[in-house]
Formats: sequence, structure tokens, C-alpha cells
Amino acid sequence: MKQKREIPIHGTTDNIFSEVRDSFRRNFTEGWEKAGASFCVIHKGKVIVDLWGGYADRECFKEWKEDTISTIFSCTKSVTAICFAILVDRGQLDYSDKVIKYWPEFGQNGKQDITVEMVLSHTAGLPYFPGVTFTEDELIDNNKLSYIIENLKPVYTPGTRTAYHALTFGWLTDQIFRRVDSAHRTVGQFFKEEIATKHYIDIHIGECASEENRLARLFKCPPTLVSREVAYDRSILKLARYFYNPRGYFSAARRNLSLYGTDFTMFNNSDLRAVGQPAVNGIGSARAMARLHQLVLDGTLLSKDTFEKIKYPRNMTAFDHMIGEPQNKEHGFTYFKSPLKTWQFGHPGVGGQMVRADVDNELIVAYLTNGMKTAGCEDHIFTFNRLQRKVYECVKRIPKFELPPPEEIDE
Repeated sequence: MKQKREIPIHGTTDNIFSEVRDSFRRNFTEGWEKAGASFCVIHKGKVIVDLWGGYADRECFKEWKEDTISTIFSCTKSVTAICFAILVDRGQLDYSDKVIKYWPEFGQNGKQDITVEMVLSHTAGLPYFPGVTFTEDELIDNNKLSYIIENLKPVYTPGTRTAYHALTFGWLTDQIFRRVDSAHRTVGQFFKEEIATKHYIDIHIGECASEENRLARLFKCPPTLVSREVAYDRSILKLARYFYNPRGYFSAARRNLSLYGTDFTMFNNSDLRAVGQPAVNGIGSARAMARLHQLVLDGTLLSKDTFEKIKYPRNMTAFDHMIGEPQNKEHGFTYFKSPLKTWQFGHPGVGGQMVRADVDNELIVAYLTNGMKTAGCEDHIFTFNRLQRKVYECVKRIPKFELPPPEEIDE
């Protein structure tokens, strides 16, 4: 009889949040988490949950370790949004600026009135690049990439609807950023020099060859888990109609990268990671994502005035014609409602990745997994939802007069 391998679970939790560790373990023991994961929570400036478990590579039982990093997918967009907010804070950019102010050639073929905010809020009319299937040479050559974008015509009239710019967000923001930044750096280069190196944030967008040995391998969602997820959340079936519609925006967007593969495990390709696309292929840890957003909450990265612009959404929730449900996207972030109905800013990532910062409760939650979930993102991820609910249950039990003072986060 084959002996069942015990699933490795490691990390620390504050005593008040010990139940979160049990929920994290149950994600594995009940079969919801098929590979590996990490989860980090910061409350009032203090890391109160820092957990990791399972396998960075389940095929050879390589354990997920304390320093394991994984593909953060569209959580990269929150990193990019923070970089743009820093440019706004420095007076180098305004969200309402037209893109042609910095990139005149962009204004061809009906794109002349697109603003920076339209790009960041996914209303620019470019949810995919029509007729474009990128080669590696085009992706790494900024001149070729710029030329392709300059000659595009919007898919719909800019500003008239929201349609998630899943991949194109990265190509558009990077080209804008290079033209605004005084040193003409990409988002990845700027983040490395201005944030990651200075504050020891273990997130990388491109130029990550030295980190490959720590990187978790992505695995597809098995059919048995797909069935369980659909049973848990029937709305997944509706979203699937948008995702798999051959005439839909998502199918068209995937064709832009079809030379690399047809599913999200294409991001196991180190050549694709090296490109440094600031929409989808950042790599890092849940701990690093949480700490980055703590630097926003505590005023380290942004002034109070700029933080006031981004901490809450200013517009009504709009139906997203790429995703297939209402969402709230502004300034590069996605905004959510917490279990306590307070606003959170951050971003989801396909396959189950998530980072959310709750301003009112001074609470940040971040989750990463290399076992791809069929639900993908938002409020449809069972594993993340279980953990977040438990965190907020614990927070509600903390008497305000007994809250410990904020502490510096250990490096």
C-alpha cells in the first residue's frame, strides 16, 4: 500500500490569527490546492500571517519554501499602477493627460483622445491588438513594438465601454512610461531601481534570470477541480462563455501571444518572463506583494494628496465586456468590497492570484498559487475566499483598545 505523502505547511501566524493557518492547511488537505501556495497578511503595519506550503514543482515534489517566488500574473498590474502613481506624485504625469502629450505618434487612427487614465482603467478601446501575433523579436524591440501600437485602430470608441486590457495594458503602459520617466526606463526597470532595491521587495518584472531557481512551476487545473469549483460558484459557467467565445475579446487577446502557447502555463517559458511585460508576467512572493502595498498605505511611496486620489474608486462599477461581469477599475487598480464592505484596492491575477489593501482596516491580504484555478480571479476563488473570510473574522474579534502598536516589518 502506497503511503500518503504529508503536505508540507510552514510559516507563522500571530496568536489571534492562528485559525488562518488551519484554513490554509485545509485548502491542501481537502484537495482545493493541488500544487503550492503562499499567503501573507499585514495588519496595522505588522506581518501577522506569513504562510507557505505544498510544492513549487509537484512533479518532483520540490517543496514551496520561504523564498519561493511564483508568477503573479495580473497582480503585476497593481505594481504598475503604483509606479504610475509615483510619477503622478512627482508631477511628471497626470491621469487626465492625453497619451499624445508624451507620445504624439500614438494619436493615429482614432487614438488621439485616449488619456492615460483610459489606458489604466481599461477603457482605451484596445483590449486586444487586431491582426497582431507577436514574435519574440517584436516583444523585446521597443521601436518595433511602438510602431505596431501607433498604427493600430481602436476596437471600439475609446471611453465608451470597459473591456479588460488583459495583455495590452502592459504593452501600452510600458511605452507610455518610458516616454514620461526622465531616465526612459521601463516599468520593470523603474520598479527595480526606485522600489525593489531600496525597500527589499522581492518582485521582478523582466531581467529575472538570476531568480529562476526559486521560481514555482505552473500547473493546469485538473478536471476534477474544475467540477468542484463550478459546484462552489455557478457564475463561473457564465464567465466561461466569455472566456471561450471564439469571437470574444479574450480569444482575440490570446492570439496576440499565440506563438508562445494557448494556455497560461506558457508563462513557464523563461524567454517570455524575460520580456518583462508589466501586465501579466511579474514574479514574486505573497509576502513581497503585501509589503509593497504596505509601503503605499503607510505613506512611504506616495504623498497624502496622491494617495487620496487612488485609495477609493471615484466612478460607478461598470460591466466589463472582456470578463463578463461588473467590475471597478481605475488608476490601474481593481477595487473590491471586503467581507466588512470596506473598499480594497489591488488586483487579481488569473489562476487564483490576489493582492488587496483595505485602507479603512489597515489590512493587506496577498495570495499566490502555482496550481491554476479555473475560476481565475475576482470573488470566484474558493481558496482565497476561505482565507480572506477567516482573516476578517479574526480582525473583528480584536478589541480596538487591545490592538498592538504598529511594528516595522521584518526584512
